[in-house]
Amino acid sequence: TYPTTMATDTADVFSDAPRIVDFDVLEASKENVQRLASGRRATALSDILATPHAQRDSKLAATRNRLRINVEIALEDDEDDPLAAYWRYVNWTLDNYPHGQSAESGLVELIEEATRVLKDHREGHWRGELKYLKLWMLYTSYVEKPTIIFEFLIANEIGTGFALLYEEYAAVLEQEGRRKEADAMYQLGIARRATDVDHLKARHAEFQKRMMSVVAPATPVEPAVNTPGPHRSARTVLGTSSSSSSALAAASGSSRTPLPAAQRPPSAATNAPFQIFEDSASTASAAPGNAFPDVGTRKTRVKENVPETRKMAGTTIKQAGKKKRLASGGAATSSFVPYVDTEEDAMPAPSLPVKSTIAVSVDSTPKFVPFQDEVRTVPWLGFSSAESC
Repeated sequence: TYPTTMATDTADVFSDAPRIVDFDVLEASKENVQRLASGRRATALSDILATPHAQRDSKLAATRNRLRINVEIALEDDEDDPLAAYWRYVNWTLDNYPHGQSAESGLVELIEEATRVLKDHREGHWRGELKYLKLWMLYTSYVEKPTIIFEFLIANEIGTGFALLYEEYAAVLEQEGRRKEADAMYQLGIARRATDVDHLKARHAEFQKRMMSVVAPATPVEPAVNTPGPHRSARTVLGTSSSSSSALAAASGSSRTPLPAAQRPPSAATNAPFQIFEDSASTASAAPGNAFPDVGTRKTRVKENVPETRKMAGTTIKQAGKKKRLASGGAATSSFVPYVDTEEDAMPAPSLPVKSTIAVSVDSTPKFVPFQDEVRTVPWLGFSSAESC
């Protein structure tokens, strides 16, 4: 029976019919699906979108609890792999929450937890793992300023042995227009002989071609300066008056002899260099060691006037004036005071049209009376004849 069982199992595996994906479901929700560089599986995406919301929430909650328990067990066990547990947890969240970051998915909070917990876990063992670096790269796609994250990674020696770090950092700098810094980042990765350095060199060559194809801005043309002509000899003065000679002497004296320092205008002193304040106490009190120990979370870096994302289900919308009614214990009064006409009694009320009860007499006689000839009877003829004129 053993060979028969093996043949039956093999036949069942290879005879499994392929799953049919309903692309109408994908087409209806394509605008709410976040794009991923690695792409998405059509079967998994169809399953999650075709499941009703009531069943979907309970199913996702059960799987989430199981993945959370696996992470906690992996962190407590020294022989387990917590990076793999977090990796499965993050990928499951990406697959089952196609819309990306939200209050229901908690994707950003999960990535922040994974990257912070594993940073110093087991004396920084995971800093040299490629999966750990990819978690940071995924995190940079959800923050407002990814350059801060890249600076933190380089300062803490996280993923510095992989070309992926320098390539992604240079791409962000190029998007911000910082081309010199992007070129320096490529050169830094090549100089450190990062893993897959040939791929990094190819990317650097493509970057240099793009920089050479960029049209350099035209240098502004400086206006032509009128060069002084040849020195002309002074003419001999034929005759001068006392007033003109004193004016010429004053003009020549002011243009040739400089004024003393005490008589210079106060505006000349504004060209002095500005003295910069230096806080000597801050340098002495600076803590030794790593200058970038923590990068913080997105919630700590976000602006104060940005509202926090919450779940839509079960949320009560605040109504205007509700707290005031509860505090006073009575009905809320309107803040709008309508205008009241004080001369309303003196003004006559407008008369309404009243239906008239008087019947209108209609003349029953026709307006047009036809002409008729008078007829007389002739007794001896036995018929009537018209009266002759």
